Amino acid sequence: MKFTQQRQCLIIAPYILLALGLFTYWRPQRKVRNQGPVFTSEPHGQHRFDGSWNYERDRNNLLLTHGQCDQAFPGLFAEIDRVKEARSLHTITAKEIDTATSRSGTIRAMLYDQQLYIITKERTVGLRGMATLAAINRAVITSSEPLPNIEFGLNIDDQIEDVALWGTVRRPEDESIWLIPDFDYSSSDKSSSIKETLLKVEIAEKEDALTWENKTNQLLWRGDRRKEPDFRDQLVKLINGRPWADVKDFRVEAKGSMENQNKILPEHCNYKFIAQTEEKSDSGLKHLQMCRSVVVSDKLDWVQHYYHLLRSSGSQQNFVEVEHDWSDLEEKMEWLLNHDNDAKRIADNSVKIFRERYLTPAAEVCYWRRLIQEWARVSDFEPELYEEYDGKKSWRGVDVERFFLMQSTRWES
Repeated sequence: MKFTQQRQCLIIAPYILLALGLFTYWRPQRKVRNQGPVFTSEPHGQHRFDGSWNYERDRNNLLLTHGQCDQAFPGLFAEIDRVKEARSLHTITAKEIDTATSRSGTIRAMLYDQQLYIITKERTVGLRGMATLAAINRAVITSSEPLPNIEFGLNIDDQIEDVALWGTVRRPEDESIWLIPDFDYSSSDKSSSIKETLLKVEIAEKEDALTWENKTNQLLWRGDRRKEPDFRDQLVKLINGRPWADVKDFRVEAKGSMENQNKILPEHCNYKFIAQTEEKSDSGLKHLQMCRSVVVSDKLDWVQHYYHLLRSSGSQQNFVEVEHDWSDLEEKMEWLLNHDNDAKRIADNSVKIFRERYLTPAAEVCYWRRLIQEWARVSDFEPELYEEYDGKKSWRGVDVERFFLMQSTRWES
């Protein structure tokens, strides 16, 4: 009897399993709530880019195609076009990369089959370098179109030689540097990244009802006069004590300085006018452009990847430019104070162009991808994924994910 029951169970079991399998396959799919976004080649429905830029809808769209990037950000790629044109008759060679990446502070990397690899580094890669590599990787892994294989070197120091490297700044006379977005777009060694600054500013505007009308009608500047003293000393001496100026020198190590004189970046936005001074080649301009305020800057000695979009006059003016010695600052401040509507227009133009368009995450990934594509066009060699040493074949470098964890360019068990 027991044997018969066991035999019946063995015969029935496959049919039960088959029935369960069919039920699982054919049953209606339940909707799962709060699942989060599922990324495909293009956002769906109301989040799809339709050919015209919409800040609220498109600012975090990292999936724009080559053509859509052109539609969303006309004029963004002028710096890439400039250096590509200069290299059109003099292509980039592997030997040139060898020479350029032997310099201190340089990272050598390649993109191969949509994977970013780190080949060599000429010193410890700090936060700036890690943030830059993370930004490149984000642009690669979110691309809805395949990107070409390339090999390149990058150096994010404040000042680099005029050679075929990717860098954050160049002098106006430099011709060979390929400009890249600055490292503090998503992370920074400053007090906050642009993303964090913008978040705090937008919260203040919405929750604290920060409008143009209730901003402080003064020019704000905070900084350490010991950095670039030729320019900063002159600024403080010229306008200290003026009723329209809130200008103070503060030093992090000075007792009471941070508590009594410092203004964190979002607090700058409480003022109608903000003074910007260059610190070597490292500029905080992008952070100030998160404010709906008039940025007043002395003439810039350095070029970053989007500076060609700055306008110092005309109907599209988006900042106010003064002489290096600030000698015409008082005159221009008097004009701004007496033409409040024009001052508001300049501030609104700045927000429209920079904060709400060309300094968004969507613009950043578009720029990285175009840089990769155009670099490939003027490179005369295909990167090699493997190298041979003592008769053994091995990968060149390591994938960027492993590098983030180990900070080593060697495969180690």
